Amino acid sequence: MNQKIINALEHLQKVPAEELEADELVSNLLELVTQRQLLLDDVLKAPNDEDKSFLEAQLALTNQFTQAAVSLLEHRQELLHVGNKSQRQLNLYKSIDSNR
Repeated sequence: MNQKIINALEHLQKVPAEELEADELVSNLLELVTQRQLLLDDVLKAPNDEDKSFLEAQLALTNQFTQAAVSLLEHRQELLHVGNKSQRQLNLYKSIDSNR
């Protein structure tokens, strides 16, 4: 499960935001994270001493996943901001040209 999440995050970083595949990847990533959470919830229902190191490793992975997702989100938001700024500039030039 963890490897599937890693693969999804890596693939999502390579796919342009405007492609339909990016939406599908985000949906798949959400499903994988939900499944992972359910599995971890099962372990937490009846923890034992052997589970401590496993849960610590999973916590570290969760933090890595969170960091990667936040980084990806920030990058996509920057792209949206740049795209909006470019569109406003283009509209301004069109407006100036139509007023000539």
